[in-house]
Amino acid sequence: MRYLAVFILIFLTDTAFSQSLLHPAFVEYNVSTGRIVKNYPVFPQRNAAWVNSFVIGSRLNGTKAWHPYYRYPVASFEINYGTLGNSKVLGSMISGLYRLEFPFRLSDKLYAEAVAGFGVAGFTRHYDIENNPENTVVGSTFTFNASARLLLRYYLSPFWSVNLNAGVYHCSNSHYKLPNLGINLPVISAGVRYHIQPASILMGSRNLERDKKIHGQIRLALGQNEQGASTFPVNGPRYPVYLVAMYATKYLSPVNKFHAGVEGWYNAGMYDYITSQRLYDDKEHWRSVAIQTVIGNEFLFGHFSMLVNGGVYVYNPAYHKRLKTEDNSNLKKEIKGWITARLGFQYYIRDAVVHTGSNFYAGVYIKTNFGQADFLETGIGYCF
Repeated sequence: MRYLAVFILIFLTDTAFSQSLLHPAFVEYNVSTGRIVKNYPVFPQRNAAWVNSFVIGSRLNGTKAWHPYYRYPVASFEINYGTLGNSKVLGSMISGLYRLEFPFRLSDKLYAEAVAGFGVAGFTRHYDIENNPENTVVGSTFTFNASARLLLRYYLSPFWSVNLNAGVYHCSNSHYKLPNLGINLPVISAGVRYHIQPASILMGSRNLERDKKIHGQIRLALGQNEQGASTFPVNGPRYPVYLVAMYATKYLSPVNKFHAGVEGWYNAGMYDYITSQRLYDDKEHWRSVAIQTVIGNEFLFGHFSMLVNGGVYVYNPAYHKRLKTEDNSNLKKEIKGWITARLGFQYYIRDAVVHTGSNFYAGVYIKTNFGQADFLETGIGYCF
C-alpha cells in the first residue's frame, strides 16, 4: 500500500496542488449516510454509517492540453471522516480522495454532475486475530479508496450552491493482507458549496491531431499476494507475483488510448501451494504461470492516466486443478478461473497526450478475478 500512497502523492503534486489546492475556487461540506453492503455469509453487524466530507478545488481552465477534451472538469481534493456503523468492530474511517467532477448544464441554475475519485483510506479498527477477530472486512490499517457519485447542483447565487447526490465508496487492499472482504458503502448525501471565485476563464481548444499509428508497449510489474480466500487463512506470508505484458495500442482520440495484448505472470504463492500439496509431479514452475489476453482503454490526463482492462485466461492450469482437487467448485469460482479485470493509475515521463510514442511510465494496479481482488502490483513500462 505504501507504493500506492507514494504514487498518489506524485500525482497530486503534478496535478492537484498546481491549481485545485494552491488556488482554490470553492470549498464544500457534505454529509453522507448509508449502510455497508453485506457481501459474504459471515459478516460483521453494522448499522447506518455517517461520513463527513470537506472538499476544496477549482475548475481546470485549459492550461494543460487535455483539459478541453474533458470539457474543463472540476478538480478537487476530498477529506472524509466517518463512522462505519459498528464502532467496536469496524471503527471509523479517515480518507483522502482526488476527484474529477464533470458538470452538465440543465438550466441557468441547475447542473448535473458525475464525480469520480480515488485515494487512500485509513481505519481505526482493522482485523486483529486477538483483539478484533470479527472484522473480516478490513485486514490492514490502510486500503485503496475509490468513489463515484451522481449529483444535482442548484445555484442559490453566484457564490453559493447546494447539492443532493447518490454514490458509493469502495475500500480494499487488493488481497495484500487478509481478511479483505472490502467495504462497499452506498450513500445518499447533501452538501453546500461556497464559490470563492464564481467565474473561470477557460483557455485552449481541441486542436490536437489524433495519432493514427499503431504503437507497441511493454510492461514489467511486481505484485504482492497473500494466498487464501477473502477471509482466511490470515497472517500468512505475502508472495511475489512477477508479470510481463506486451500490447498493441492505438489512440482513439488524443485522450483515449485503446490497448490489446497478452499478459503472463509467475505466482510464487501458487508454486508453494503446488509443491506443498503435491498437485503435480513435474513442471511445477511452469504450472505456476498464468497467461491471459486483454483489451482495455487508458484515459489520459497529461502525464497521468487511468487504465481499465478486462481479460480472459488462456492458460491457468493450477487454479482449475486446485478446484477439482478440493472439490469446492461452483459457478462463480469457475468464472473466476477465466475472467479478469484491472484498474491502474500510471504516470508518464512525458505528457502522453502530446507525446504519443517513446515514453516511459510507472504505475500502480489492482488486478481482480471476476470482481474478487487478486493482487496489488507496481510496475514500469515503455511505449514505442
